[in-house]
Amino acid sequence: MPEAFRVSVPASSANLGPGFDAIGLALDLWARATVRPAASFAIEFAPGKHAPTNPGFANEILRGLDRVLGGPRPPVTILVENAIPLGKGLGASAAGAVLGLSIGARLAAAPPGEALLAHYATDLEGHPDNALPALLGGIVVAAQRHNAAPAYLRFAPPPALRAVVVTPHIVLPTAAARALLPAVYERRDVVFNVQRAALLAASLASGDLGPLRTATGDRIHQPYRAPLVPGFEAMLELQLPGLLAVALSGAGPSVLALVSSDDERIGAALQAEFAREAIESDVYLLAISTRGAHAEPHE
Repeated sequence: MPEAFRVSVPASSANLGPGFDAIGLALDLWARATVRPAASFAIEFAPGKHAPTNPGFANEILRGLDRVLGGPRPPVTILVENAIPLGKGLGASAAGAVLGLSIGARLAAAPPGEALLAHYATDLEGHPDNALPALLGGIVVAAQRHNAAPAYLRFAPPPALRAVVVTPHIVLPTAAARALLPAVYERRDVVFNVQRAALLAASLASGDLGPLRTATGDRIHQPYRAPLVPGFEAMLELQLPGLLAVALSGAGPSVLALVSSDDERIGAALQAEFAREAIESDVYLLAISTRGAHAEPHE
């Protein structure tokens, strides 16, 4: 194998209101793995606030690694340092899978290209909206295709756009959040979302952020999940300088604000809505990462 190297993968926020399973962006919050030659294979986690307490995150990394290598795991030690809150709607499972894919690509005799990695990542995650921003960085609009690589466009975020993420100290498993959604929707709600998803993609791609408040409206998933995120509906109504839009991050319970200024004030306002519901929370003031998964030598 090559000498020691380090792989970094960003967190991500998906859906962004109407872009259910289709639109996501990378956040400047990272999971990193240092890979070194060893006598046998091992994966370890550095202590920290977001170190996993169950095998789920390690299993995502191993799934990605095995998908690329397709054979015995090499004699390396993988030490993971994770800063992404787990189970909070910030793409931790996608980051784990992409971390494994990226390690495998670095170790493989014939490294897979971007298109194949995108296919693997989407297949492992089940949908492209977290997987592809973690892999590619920036903002990604994607469509999944049955048994084929996803079709997607990746573009850099508008320079003025930043993210404020508020993560409440409550649990909302993604599977449980998805189970809340109805099997059938009324036509008017589908039309509402199609209009706004198209406008959201156009706004982000063009850099014209004026329509974002309208463009992040949603009737497909947020109304059904909102009761499990106390304070979220009040956050949707906030009108503050620099606040462009508010949405659940992924399936929640984290809330994402897209902002152009006043990050700290907006973060405090969102946090205050959780506090009114007697819920503690953490605030992250983040750039939208233009970098996705990447590897570099490590001493």
